[in-house]
Amino acid sequence: MQETEIHKLASDYLAFFRGGQRLDQPEMFSLGKISRLCQDEASLGFKVAWVIANSADADNAKALASLGTGPLKDLMRCHGEEMLGLLLEAARENANFCVALSCVWKNAVDEGLWSQLSEGLHAIRTSHGDQLLSPSEG
Repeated sequence: MQETEIHKLASDYLAFFRGGQRLDQPEMFSLGKISRLCQDEASLGFKVAWVIANSADADNAKALASLGTGPLKDLMRCHGEEMLGLLLEAARENANFCVALSCVWKNAVDEGLWSQLSEGLHAIRTSHGDQLLSPSEG
């Protein structure tokens, strides 16, 4: 997948949320594509998630929360041990990514990974300030 395709997929993802999240929107298919990338091709899925977080407006809570409860959850579930360090580093660098990663559900990942994620995010959220979400307990 080329850079232009990564940016197009990220743009479609964000357009779905700006467009009212209707099932008849062609951008709806981007959600499934990104989740499959995160399940099957971890580094590529991460790249798309990174572009989304960097492109999203900070007040687009639905898009950021969906990024956490969908693609980032899939990355953690399928590739957590290999990707955790990179995900936490991305959360340190970008407040939007931190918000999205904070939305990964506790019951979606292994207990040991959850513990590492939760501990890592606690310090990162403190450095970003009070505007960030808490990790989901869902």
